[in-house]
Amino acid sequence: MTAATTDQPVDDTRPLWGIAQYDDGTRRVPWPVSHAEIERGMAGAIPTLTGVGVGVGSRVLWCTLLSEAAHFWPLFIGTMLGGAQFSLADATAPDALRVGMFLRRLEYRAVMGVNDAVLDGFDELGRSYAEVFGGVPVVGARPGAYERLRAVGLAPHWFVLCGPAVAISVEPGGPARVDPGEWTLHEEYGRILVTSRRPRATTFDRTPTAIRGSLVDDHSFFPETGDPS
Repeated sequence: MTAATTDQPVDDTRPLWGIAQYDDGTRRVPWPVSHAEIERGMAGAIPTLTGVGVGVGSRVLWCTLLSEAAHFWPLFIGTMLGGAQFSLADATAPDALRVGMFLRRLEYRAVMGVNDAVLDGFDELGRSYAEVFGGVPVVGARPGAYERLRAVGLAPHWFVLCGPAVAISVEPGGPARVDPGEWTLHEEYGRILVTSRRPRATTFDRTPTAIRGSLVDDHSFFPETGDPS
């Protein structure tokens, strides 16, 4: 079943926060987003970040794109609500320069959202992944980048945009987890589907995502290319 757009949550009469997009494996799908769900996401981000050691006085470098704002904005605000600081870089090959600059000049607890494009940028610059990321305790990598980092001996965490949801592993090699208060996961022929558990501007009911993998439970999974050992 695909996403069905509904009215705003009954307790939120404000205009929409925005129109986001997510990848369902075949196309970019428009996704109306309410203020209420963004605010819940801010609060929900705090325990997730705490789980990877991000807290008072620490720093996170987020690698993202403007089209991913609805996924990342709650994480940005959750970072600050938890007492940490954050920096931003585009998840593009040219902005590998910015990622490298930040990681040279400042001490970070985590860099999150690393993708293939960022790693391609470091390849073009002739910089090894171990040189760039070796001093960062937590490297949250998207599918594709995750495997490339593991191949050179690093121990990344999963960072997965699973349709409209964000899934992060709290330990290297562990399953990627969504917020269990907001999402239920399903698996159908190897594809991960999502169902929303609370009122949203868009209702999701076993909605397909671009992610393939195997469920651990109804809120965590190993992406298809992951190593669950």
